[in-house]
Order: sequence, then C-alpha cells, then structure tokens
Amino acid sequence: MNDTYDVIVVGSGPAGSCAAWRLAQAGLSVAVIEKASLPRYKTCGGGLVGRAMQAVPVDVRRVIEQDCPTAQLTIFPSGVSFTTHRAIPIVSMTMRDQFDFTLLSAAQAGGAVVHQRCVLEDVRYHGDCVMVATSRGAMCAKFVVAADGALSTVARKMGMVDGRLLIPALEYEVTVPRDQLDRFHGIARFDVGVLPHGYGWVFPKRQHLSVGILSMTPRGNDLKSAMARYLDRLGCQGATQVEPHGFVIPIRPHRGPFVEKRILLVGDAAGFADPVTGEGISFAVRSGMLAAQSVVDGKLEEEAVRQAYTQAVDDVILPELRTGRWLAHLFYDAPRLRAWVFSRGGQRLCEAVTDVMAGTRRYQDLRVSPRTLFRWLTASAFTHSKYSPAQSRDGQAG
Repeated sequence: MNDTYDVIVVGSGPAGSCAAWRLAQAGLSVAVIEKASLPRYKTCGGGLVGRAMQAVPVDVRRVIEQDCPTAQLTIFPSGVSFTTHRAIPIVSMTMRDQFDFTLLSAAQAGGAVVHQRCVLEDVRYHGDCVMVATSRGAMCAKFVVAADGALSTVARKMGMVDGRLLIPALEYEVTVPRDQLDRFHGIARFDVGVLPHGYGWVFPKRQHLSVGILSMTPRGNDLKSAMARYLDRLGCQGATQVEPHGFVIPIRPHRGPFVEKRILLVGDAAGFADPVTGEGISFAVRSGMLAAQSVVDGKLEEEAVRQAYTQAVDDVILPELRTGRWLAHLFYDAPRLRAWVFSRGGQRLCEAVTDVMAGTRRYQDLRVSPRTLFRWLTASAFTHSKYSPAQSRDGQAG
C-alpha cells in the first residue's frame, strides 16, 4: 500500500469518515485506517438527532429505518411524563454499520483511500511528519486525525493528557412480536431515573427495538439487572431474540490540548459527547469536519493547523459541553430537585431540550446557570396551572 499521505485518519466512524470526506474534497491525499472488516457492527442506539442530520455532509436518508417526530420523556419514580412533537423528525433511526459505511463510502468516492483490517500498532512524531505503524506496514503523513473512539489508541500512544469521564452503557437489540413493536412506532422514548444517575431509551427500528441504559457515574450500577427490570417495565417479556452489547461513553472532554504534535483528536477520542444524553454523533461529525477544515485552512503547516483547530473547538464545541453539564447535574445528580423542577416547568424544559436535539437551538441559547434556572422556574411556577402539553411551542426555556 502507499506509505505517504497528507493526512491519515484512524477510525472510520462518523468523525473519521466526515474528516476524510472533507479532506478528500479539498484535494488532499488521505488514508483511513480501520481495524475491522467493513461494514462492521457498532454498538450504539443508532438515533440520529436533528442536529446530527444537519451536520452530516452527505445524504444518508437511504439508511434511515424509521423517523420519530415524537419524543417522550418519563421521570421515575413519579412516572410523570412529557411528550414533544415536531413537524420534522426529532430522531431518525438507523443501524450504525450502514450509517457509518455510507459516510465512509462517500469519502472513498471522493478520493480517500481506505485500509480495512488494518490495526494501528504505534504512532510517532518526527517533526514534520507522523509515522504510523500498522499490521499491514508503516505509513507517514503530515497530520493524523485520531477518530478511534473512547479508548483511543492514538491518544494513548502519544501520551496526550486525558481527563475524560467514561461512563458505562448497555444496548440491546431486541426482537419482539409485531404488536409490541408497533406500540413504539414513531416515538423516541427516554426514561430518566430507571436506574440511579442514569436513564433508559427505546429506539424503534424497522424490525426490532434498540433498548439501552446508561449510568452517568463511572462505576455505574448493576446494569444487567437494571436492564432486565427495564425490559419488564417496557412489556418486552415476549422478546424472541436479544443481542446484548456493552460500551463506554465519554461525557467529559479531554483536559486538552486537542491537537498536539500533528495529532488532532475528534469525536469520542476527544471526549465530545453530549453530557445530558450521551449522544456522540453530532459532535463527532462536527469535530471531524472542523479538524479537516483546520488542516485545509492551515495549509498543512503545524502551527497554523494547531491554532485553527484549537480556536474552532473553543468556539463551537466546548461552550455547548460546559452548558450541557449544568443540565446533566439537574437530570441525574439531584432527584429531589429534578422532581421539583419537572413538577413546575417540565413541559417547558422538555420543549427546550427538544429544540437543542432538533438543531434549532443550542444549550448556550438556554442560558442555563443556577441563577437563571431559578428565575426561569420561578416564572414557570406562575404559569404552570395554565400550561398543557398540547401547547408544545409556548414559552420556551431561556
């Protein structure tokens, strides 16, 4: 295989594939290293929120299995529930093997070279280039985009400072009888409090359900027992097939830097997952595109690229993650406060978060802080008795 490129992208998920697509579009020589045989199964709920669909640079509609214009949030143990609706899908359901392969195929069609079944063994910085040792031979490039996930080998090999918070999650592909499957049609369901410091979700696909739970604490709880209880609560005792998968999600980013010695961290390798939901595709796509654009704009000059990507992350991604952490504390760390908040302004808060997921607002637009949240909830308390879930667009957060 060719051993010299402008950029080597490690990992073919959304971050890596979108970075490779943009680099190839700019006329740079780019290689994608993927350890698996493609297309490969990827443990993930497979829910593409609206903001992710907006960020994806290519058409992925053909791999969408079901659109959900409705989202439902239930708070346990009270069981109080809130429903939001939008004219366009809030979440579009897909299987990650097909979604990821569609993005990678677009990059390959644009000129990116894909090396599958190619395992990264080592990465070394040599001043004006990066040497990459793989199971299929050595390569070198001006830059490396590390898109190799939450357990990034590139970041570990390069000794890049970590600081990410990795949380545990379980995701089951559950085949149920058609009448049970139809009960969930068109609805993205989220159940906060089905386990301490966490939530569960149900994403309906074409022929099955993707059911998951996560804990926002690193050690988590007994996820298998919690999942069994959750499936019972959902009425899925009649499942004909269950495929369990475990994984980790980074909900706190690296302490930085995100670019060092010609290595750019993107997606889960950088810790760019939504701290409220754990959703990572949106920031994976955005960071992959930002990294690629920084290389293009920096004209492959180390300092120019470093400054461009650092500034882009500081401006576009980190403020959203910081603001999102305020909401995450509310959702998962203070059940009594959460119950009080949702009893007074639950519908309003759900509408606001739905707007963020749909891509029509940002967390920053909600102006979430202890003081503004208190003022907002105080105002909500006066109108609570007049507000009904049907008034889905009235009086939004912020």
